[in-house]
Amino acid sequence: MVVKVAVIGAGVTGLSVATVLKEKFPNLPITLFADKFSPGTTSDGAAGLWMPFLLGDTPEKDVYVYSKDTWIFLKKLWDSPVGGKLGVSLVPCLQTSDTVNPVPMYSDFVYGFQVLTKEQLALYNKPEWRQGYRFVTFICEGSKLMPHLLEEFRSKNGIVIVKRLESLEEIASDFDVIINCSGIGAKELVNDISVHPIRGHIFRVKAPWQKSILIDDSDKGNYIIPNQDSVVLGGTHDKDQWDIVPRKEDAKFILDGCTSLFPSLEKAEILYEWVGLRPGRNQLRVELEKKTINGKPLTVIHNYGHGGSGLTTFYGCALKVANLLQGTLTSENYLASKL
Repeated sequence: MVVKVAVIGAGVTGLSVATVLKEKFPNLPITLFADKFSPGTTSDGAAGLWMPFLLGDTPEKDVYVYSKDTWIFLKKLWDSPVGGKLGVSLVPCLQTSDTVNPVPMYSDFVYGFQVLTKEQLALYNKPEWRQGYRFVTFICEGSKLMPHLLEEFRSKNGIVIVKRLESLEEIASDFDVIINCSGIGAKELVNDISVHPIRGHIFRVKAPWQKSILIDDSDKGNYIIPNQDSVVLGGTHDKDQWDIVPRKEDAKFILDGCTSLFPSLEKAEILYEWVGLRPGRNQLRVELEKKTINGKPLTVIHNYGHGGSGLTTFYGCALKVANLLQGTLTSENYLASKL
């Protein structure tokens, strides 16, 4: 029996799933459905910082596994001759906060993790900062990685269909397994009321002298994240806000806050302003669901709700999806080893 698989979504989450499945099951027919591709996805607008962010109540053990697996993948890309061309950079980071929190779970594998002393924090002349870390982390620019993933998928005989799906029923009769990587679209696609937008407003500026990351996790904090061709200044994380029109008050908050942290940014040329909607959920959902649609049994593997961590967890989640697919193929007596 030939098992037909559909993947819905062509952000970094959907594309990574499609490519990982083609690697693990080279003869498995896989069709990718999406109405938006790079450069028109939320992943394109993201700064691409590897750091878990806005994942709701997702169990820390799951965040750890997905994030670490993605870190290992990014390290392999970084070590390869094409890592730079694919938008992967290794950048020093300062992370601060106006509250004292437990040491983050990623402290045991990021490079050079260090907790700053009170004396070191005081040197920044920010009395509201009560905690700070230094480490070196990856940046993965989706706008450079995603075209590569799509090309890789197509080169392995992956099928791409440009289409907006309103429900799983539209394709259920043609496939045995559907992998749902629809991001914020899952709210309507599978009627998940826990899916919500987390509105993000950023500027991209030209500041080639800015070579380090600053993440202020304070209640009214800003962030500065250098990419290869620009620097991202942010930002906002407004829950349940669907508006993607830039707001003057947000723009002032971003520009004033970032230039107060690094005054040299005052002379940076503004390239553009952008607002995107992160796919929020109470918990990241990576799980298998058995359904019957129009009398036909169907396996659905969900992979959405990545919040602000799409480019932090995408590869680890793709590996989990592949394991779930392997399990269902094996349990239903499909010859997975020959696919």
